[in-house]
Amino acid sequence: MNAPEHAQTPLAPATALVHGMVDLVPLPQAYVRIRQAVDDPDADLRQLAEIVSSDPALAGRVLRLVNSAYLGLMAPIDSIAHAVRVLGMRQIHDMALATSAVGSLSRLRSDVFDIREFWRLSVYSAACARELAARVGLPAPERLFLCGLLHNIGSLVIAHEMPEACLEAQAAARKLGRPYFELQRERFGFDYAEVSAELLRHWNLSAGLVLPILLHTHAIDNLADEDQPDTAIVSIAATTARAVTSDSPESEPTPEYDTAALALTGLDAETIDELMGRVDDDVAEALSILLPERDAH
Repeated sequence: MNAPEHAQTPLAPATALVHGMVDLVPLPQAYVRIRQAVDDPDADLRQLAEIVSSDPALAGRVLRLVNSAYLGLMAPIDSIAHAVRVLGMRQIHDMALATSAVGSLSRLRSDVFDIREFWRLSVYSAACARELAARVGLPAPERLFLCGLLHNIGSLVIAHEMPEACLEAQAAARKLGRPYFELQRERFGFDYAEVSAELLRHWNLSAGLVLPILLHTHAIDNLADEDQPDTAIVSIAATTARAVTSDSPESEPTPEYDTAALALTGLDAETIDELMGRVDDDVAEALSILLPERDAH
């Protein structure tokens, strides 16, 4: 007997999870207009500056990022129009996306996470990814900053939608000394990286952001050659961030470094430690900009 014509293929578990809550975390309209302007070959720098400036809170955070150690510019930038002229459309877009995504996702409150500690790990991963990408000569290291920043957002979704199951999986991972994503796969049929990627797809973000996030919990040497470099950076950054921020019994067990990722990038633990020692101040400053104290409670 044939299925009714209106029957639909069941959604994959990670997709269904995101479908159930995606309306809770929309990106702000100003960011959507920024992305449209960046994708429009007829748009110019003046139009982009006007769009960013139309949202004072967003404009303020972008300006603070522009003038932070994150960029290390020699001269201060005093306006969005000035920032757009100096940095160009793509980099302003990336900064707007970073602050928009953090602001939207920080609405997801849960007893599973301390939201500020969650974002501290994410910002460490972002800073590490950017430094490592620049170190190995990958193009557009700011894109890898975004990958690091957003790689773990699926954990917020899981905690919001499945708090009890999430807590149980975390407790089992700590007891067994295994990373969270392994227990998530065993218990839920997906891991946080899949949920992160699914939410980014719902936000219509580019494959250049989605794929390294989706794949970074997989074995690097099993991936297509073209997917390996970016994914290796996100994998190393995510592991390093967990090692740096693992300062309590409640912290996630730190995964092992993917040996193929280290070999591909030519990085070793000593080099990674040296790089991370240089980003501590940047992390604190970026966190204060992306997640002001009033939003951390």
